[in-house]
Amino acid sequence: MRTLYLVRHAKSSWTDSSLADHERPLNKRGQRDAPAMGQRLAGRKIKIDAIWSSTALRAVQTAELLAPPLKVSRKLIEQHERLYTSSIEDLFSEVTTCSDKIKALLVIGHNPVITDFADLLIDHHHAPEIIQIPTCGIVALEFQCSSWQQIKYNTAHLIFFDYPKKSSP
Repeated sequence: MRTLYLVRHAKSSWTDSSLADHERPLNKRGQRDAPAMGQRLAGRKIKIDAIWSSTALRAVQTAELLAPPLKVSRKLIEQHERLYTSSIEDLFSEVTTCSDKIKALLVIGHNPVITDFADLLIDHHHAPEIIQIPTCGIVALEFQCSSWQQIKYNTAHLIFFDYPKKSSP
């Protein structure tokens, strides 16, 4: 079995218009929401084996704030350029290259690709469509397979969909 947690980066700042998109940091709400969502995940007794983040500053900061409540070493955070510039196909290709030593992978990316990717993976015979993952939203998916290379579209079981403004589980 493989578990994939898809996370949209936390809320970013638009105050400095001179910054390139890649360099935008989290705003105060993002800095508050990311550790709070990490606490929610920890409350679910989730064990993460690796965190992959887009190289964008706001995604990396989200990863660094999610990791401590989950007791994940920052050494396990990997930055992947394709998660910043990704298409759905790039994201699928990236995830299917994951080592099979990793059972639970948390991926931090950007909309609209992260939402579209989640929707393509979910078996909608048993779960509703996700219209949009809000900032710092998390979609947890489970695959009944022994290898990341075996995951397919429309086969994931939706474990949960959580986001900062949703009532705690």
